[in-house]
Amino acid sequence: MDLQLGTYDEEESAAKAYDLAALKCFGTSTQTNFPVTEYEKDLEMMEKKTKEDYLDILRRKSDRFSRGASKYRGVARHHRNRWEARIGNVRGKKSLYIGTFSTEEEAARAYDVVAIQNKGTNAATNFDKSTYTRSMTPGSNSACDVPSHAEDQPLPPTTTTSSNHIN
Repeated sequence: MDLQLGTYDEEESAAKAYDLAALKCFGTSTQTNFPVTEYEKDLEMMEKKTKEDYLDILRRKSDRFSRGASKYRGVARHHRNRWEARIGNVRGKKSLYIGTFSTEEEAARAYDVVAIQNKGTNAATNFDKSTYTRSMTPGSNSACDVPSHAEDQPLPPTTTTSSNHIN
C-alpha cells in the first residue's frame, strides 16, 4: 500500500504521521517509530473514524497542506463574499475551475464530487465519502451532483476511475 501523508518540516513529525497511519491501517501490533503508548489519545480518536477519513486528517496536519482562506480543501474566498472551488491535476490540467458558490460548504461539496469522479473512491475529500454515492457510480456527471446554485457552467461528464494508490 502506497500512502501519501504530506510533507513535514521536521523528521519527528513525519515519523509520527507514519506511525499513526500504520496504527490505523495495521493495528497496534505493527512496528512504529515511537512507543504505541505515546499515541493513546490518538488511538481513541482513531477508533471513531474510517481509515480514509483518518488518513485525510493526517494529511491536513502536514506542513505543506494548502490552507488558504478556507478550512476546506480546494476552496478559496472569491470576490463579493462568494466561495470558489477548484481542483488540481485533473484531465491533464494543472488546475480545473469548478465554480463559485454562496457558502464555503457548498464549494467544498462541489470539490468533493469532482475529486471522486476524477480520482476515484480514494480521492481526498472534505466530507465523508458516503454522502456522495451518486458521484461514485460510473458514468454519473457533475451536472447532476454539483449543487445547482453554482453560478458557472457545469463540468462536462467524466468517467470515474479507481486506483489502488491513495493520494
